[in-house]
Amino acid sequence: SQQTLGGFMRILFVTPHVGRKSDMRYVRTWQMEPLTIATLAALTPNDVEIEYVDERLGEHIDYSIHRDLVVITVETYTAKRSYEICAECREHGLTTVLGGYHVMLLPQEAQKYGDSIMVGFAEPLWGEMISDAKKGNLKPLYVQDRTVKYPFIIPRRDIFGGRDYFNLHCVETGRGCPLTCEFCSITAVTGATYLARPIDRVLEDIKSLKGNNIFLVEDNFVGNKRHAKELLRAMIPLKINWVGQGTLNMGSDEELLELMKASGCAGVLIGFESLKRETLMAMNKPINTRFDYEKSIKQLHRYGIALYGTFIFGYDTETVEDIRHTVEKAIDFGIFMAAFNHLLPFPGTPTYDRLEAEKRLVYDKWWLSPEFRFGEVPFHPKSMSRESLHEECLRARERFYSVPSIVRRGVENIPGNCGSLKKVGAYMWINYLLRREVAEKDGLPLGNHPVLPQPKDVR
Repeated sequence: SQQTLGGFMRILFVTPHVGRKSDMRYVRTWQMEPLTIATLAALTPNDVEIEYVDERLGEHIDYSIHRDLVVITVETYTAKRSYEICAECREHGLTTVLGGYHVMLLPQEAQKYGDSIMVGFAEPLWGEMISDAKKGNLKPLYVQDRTVKYPFIIPRRDIFGGRDYFNLHCVETGRGCPLTCEFCSITAVTGATYLARPIDRVLEDIKSLKGNNIFLVEDNFVGNKRHAKELLRAMIPLKINWVGQGTLNMGSDEELLELMKASGCAGVLIGFESLKRETLMAMNKPINTRFDYEKSIKQLHRYGIALYGTFIFGYDTETVEDIRHTVEKAIDFGIFMAAFNHLLPFPGTPTYDRLEAEKRLVYDKWWLSPEFRFGEVPFHPKSMSRESLHEECLRARERFYSVPSIVRRGVENIPGNCGSLKKVGAYMWINYLLRREVAEKDGLPLGNHPVLPQPKDVR
């Protein structure tokens, strides 16, 4: 039945942390606005009292306070911690609801810990769930009907309450990505589809913000290039600064680049992934083989657009020498910032299924293992040892974020990295943060406790 305080149903939203090293601060670049929480808050009826706890900021859940629902957004890296919270809630008689990409990837696993789970996006499911909870008839499973269209809601960011998040407001212009990269969990969830958000809703969302530094959060904001161009034209009068995520084909479209510059684009994340054709084909990312990296990068820089390049190491086609060559080329390219990560088999992806079939996984479920640590390679590479791959990733970050590299990339690429005093400040600050975080994340244990609590169905 609906248990209330002053006649109101009470819901606690929770963003779990990945894990903590007792002697270190939490990773600053992980402290982004949780857009999912703001979306859920906006979908929640006014007769429901809502609270929010963000463990990444050092906040703690008070389990002694009654709430009708404790709602947790689960990512693969936070799954272990999320299930720990579920166990603690169960001890205190609190009902838990789990949602998020990890739940969409592994609903049967999530059902073992949460009292109810949402398999799909919030907009088409949340209203039904709240209605059922009010009636005391919460179902254990809510599944999105993918054939039914749903509206994008304007997030209710006042739930953040002035928390000290990284200085970027998160905005969606669409969901999904049309690419079919083997390693990508987003593709595994969305089926390589891209759903564009209506332009008037994007503009309304941006206009509701208190700041003008914006992160377009979808994995590929040019997933529908015609939609992207129309949106960028409409964004020009807003006088904002924005960064987003896209693909390498942006560099060959002059009209798109003009619109990106005119609308306030400061930079974009591009998944370069590898410099080798064989590796890109193994990743099922042939789009990157169609472009000259150096030419595309220079073209983006010419328009004053900074680049965040991501690279993945550990495919069977690559060697230690290839990794080291990639880092030097990334410095030569003069990119603003870069991520050098080993291949990670996320559940539900073709990568995970392939490595499992080849019996190359170290753990059955690395995200729940008490032994696993952030940065560890949870599979057996072909061309080097697990330890070598881990060390090379660390060495790559250390080399890229070394002082000589930071100075060189800044001086040699003024248009892309240091085209204004504001950009110089951003370049130095972000490179400093990432230099500091090279070892900060490495070795991080997942969750709060070594051993995962027993799932509810065996207690």
